[in-house]
Amino acid sequence: MKIHIPTKQEEEAKKEGQNQQQGEDYVVTSSGVADEQTSPETKNKSNAKININTATGTQLETLPGIGPSTANKITAYRKENGKFSNIEDIKEVSGIGEAKFNKIKDLICVK
Repeated sequence: MKIHIPTKQEEEAKKEGQNQQQGEDYVVTSSGVADEQTSPETKNKSNAKININTATGTQLETLPGIGPSTANKITAYRKENGKFSNIEDIKEVSGIGEAKFNKIKDLICVK
């Protein structure tokens, strides 16, 4: 369950037509603490692609089908083997096959 509680600034910006939120939601955790997260609907809405050579685990997790375990495998692979030469090289990472690659290929890049 997600509950978004806008800040005063968000409310003011919304009234002015300049919503500052930019795709972030707040999730109330079991401890009752609001935790800022990006919802699946807003993940990768921008046209910016994720550079798989420099992305953090958290950034990689925004990709469809990439969870913490796979993100860790990607970063570990990168540390052991160096930078990816092209986006297809990510298929060398355990757990990323053709189907998963097809889901993320338009969202990733190498620089």
